[in-house]
Amino acid sequence: MTLRLVCDVSGSMRDDGKPFAMRTVVMAVAQWVRFGYGEVEIRLCGWGSEVRDFFEWSAKDEFPAELLTFDGTSDWKVLIQSLEEQPDGKVLLFTDGFWPHRSEKLLKQWRECRPLGALRIIKIGADANPRLSGPEVFTADDFFAALDGWLEGSPA
Repeated sequence: MTLRLVCDVSGSMRDDGKPFAMRTVVMAVAQWVRFGYGEVEIRLCGWGSEVRDFFEWSAKDEFPAELLTFDGTSDWKVLIQSLEEQPDGKVLLFTDGFWPHRSEKLLKQWRECRPLGALRIIKIGADANPRLSGPEVFTADDFFAALDGWLEGSPA
């Protein structure tokens, strides 16, 4: 199974320590997998107005400096197109949850077409969108809870 780590690199992620909080959690997830707690292949990408895949990156590598540059807005249409190109596996999204309002509808439609449990969201930043909630949404402090038992069983 593939676990796609999607890092929100939109402008709202630029401030308040969010870049380094996201980096820390992504690297902790990578280490968790590297030490054998999750039997998955990790794929890393950055997402804003476009999606950039880091195909060469592995759990043993440092976090790409390019993912610490933030600009623009989060475009769910672009992300969904990218995810549909690789429909197997699960998605772990690192974001503050501040997206254009029309994006929320796209997210809801995409989730309805995917198997239950295909997406988990890690909220980054103390000021993360309080409206972003639900059983698939976790804080950065609770990322182990997000992973616990989620990657076991059949792929989403």
